[in-house]
Amino acid sequence: MIKIPDKCLQCGRAYRKKDADLLSEGENIFVFHVTCSYCKSSAVLNIAVGKEGVLSVVNLTDAGKGDLDKLRNDNVISADDVIEAYMSLKSIK
Repeated sequence: MIKIPDKCLQCGRAYRKKDADLLSEGENIFVFHVTCSYCKSSAVLNIAVGKEGVLSVVNLTDAGKGDLDKLRNDNVISADDVIEAYMSLKSIK
């Protein structure tokens, strides 16, 4: 079982279990989104478990879980999409 940080990086209050959502899980890699119940700050936790130990990276964010779900589930932007957007913007004068 992976243990997430137990305190908010902003206010220092204890997280509750319901504050954390598992966004994705791969082979030995877990990504959580946590929102502090008290100060409402959010963070994305990237946790990798390997033979050498556990590596965790925490990024504060203003994105909610729904925002991250939407980004994860949207289609990937192709090179053609970028060129089309560029050409469209270039034509605006």
